[in-house]
Amino acid sequence: MNKLISNLSGGMNIKANPIILQDSELELIINYSLNKTGSLEKRKGYDVFASQPEDDKRVVGLFQYTNVSTPAETTQVMAANDSADTNCDIYYNNGGTWTTSKTNDTAQPGTGGEDATNFTRVRFITFLDYLFRVNGVDAMASSVNVNGSVWATTNCLTTIIPAFASVFQDRIYVANDKRAGANMHGSRVYLSSLPAAGGTVTWTAADDWFDVNPDDGDEITALENNGNRLLIFKNRGLYRWDWEMVEPDRLIGVGTSSQESVKTNLDLGITFFASQNGRGIYAYTGRRPVLISRKIQPILDAVPAADWKNMAAEIDEDHYYVYLSDSITVPGLGDKGEDKTITNVMAVYTISLDAWVLYSLHSRWKFAAKLILSGAEEIYFGSHEGRTYKFNSGLEDDSGGVAENEAVRINTEAISKEYLLTYPNKTNLKYADFISKNALATLVLYQMDRGGDFGPLVSLEKRFASSRLIGKECRSIRLKFSDSGSVQSRIDGYNFEHSPLEKRK
Repeated sequence: MNKLISNLSGGMNIKANPIILQDSELELIINYSLNKTGSLEKRKGYDVFASQPEDDKRVVGLFQYTNVSTPAETTQVMAANDSADTNCDIYYNNGGTWTTSKTNDTAQPGTGGEDATNFTRVRFITFLDYLFRVNGVDAMASSVNVNGSVWATTNCLTTIIPAFASVFQDRIYVANDKRAGANMHGSRVYLSSLPAAGGTVTWTAADDWFDVNPDDGDEITALENNGNRLLIFKNRGLYRWDWEMVEPDRLIGVGTSSQESVKTNLDLGITFFASQNGRGIYAYTGRRPVLISRKIQPILDAVPAADWKNMAAEIDEDHYYVYLSDSITVPGLGDKGEDKTITNVMAVYTISLDAWVLYSLHSRWKFAAKLILSGAEEIYFGSHEGRTYKFNSGLEDDSGGVAENEAVRINTEAISKEYLLTYPNKTNLKYADFISKNALATLVLYQMDRGGDFGPLVSLEKRFASSRLIGKECRSIRLKFSDSGSVQSRIDGYNFEHSPLEKRK
């Protein structure tokens, strides 16, 4: 009798009874992707991008600035504290060197480095060829020439200090006035005029605003253009604005505490966000948002409370990448049911498969954005130590030829579901067969009847590899895969050949 597993596209499921998992699901997946449908493929790494202007300073902003009228002003911008934490500087990409563009913004709280947890972020939008900056501590600023370090307040609302900004239906929207003594405006959204001739907008702060349920004891935490709605998030609610009015009641009783977790795939019309009070990841498609992270709920339950505010995410055509925490400890996730600690944890959702995996990165992902270089729009991220990286690039982490950032190999780990081969009688295992690619460094271990340690089984040195298990009697079996090599290995499937016993033992 054979038990063939040829589809591993179900992702990770640690919420359900392990016996009832789909054969395509696994109990643990770390540093494998589902990009090759049906297979577990070792994830790609990331390459160092541009210089390191300051050591040990968290990147708190990253953005693609495009001036359509002046193509020479198309560049990338980044924000981080200066060396003495005196100011938060804005940099532009000058041929691979981050060069200062604005140097007089207020420094981020704490050291600005990896240990500070209470920090805000620098947020950018573009409109009318201007780059706008808001940060919740300084007056709104704009630039039409970041390469020339020309910053002013053109087209800005300067009478408040907003923390969030978005463009919707040809207007700028800003929210959450952070001036001292202005806490009553934490639920207020201000909007600009429509553009006038010459490409300018005006603001009438006394009249052009609306409040979003100001009596709910909450404040605005994010703005997002979903395509046909402006989504307005609070910690414990989500509201919608369609120009004529904002809906008076919450669309759902969950919100977000992190603007940077809110990302929209406009092609699919889906907005994803992380919700602390909902303890999960949600997807909004035009109706009530739905919880999509139930299969990895124990992972999200283990995220420290302070980290929900600091989550950062990005999206591509088929994935939502959300960085959860620098370290989490998950009860019962270990090989034998012990606690398991995972560092620099990212949860990756494959949209087309409705499936999750985990990444454990070498660097900490603190801010992410899509940047356009050499005509290609790809994901980049900023870390805790002042560096920026190109994501999903190369076969190792921190690679790119920088001497002080030596490439680090990616270590994978995956544990299959518990395959119940026979019950109540035992079965005699004869062979375990594997189909893989580039898996010379992949080791396979096994565990029978969910008892004892995982024992060595086979190294996948060939496309088709087998291991004799004659005399091994059990009812169920689990497999564990690990790979510490330097190539992108892949597991395509496996098979158990076994012979059920006629009598119980």
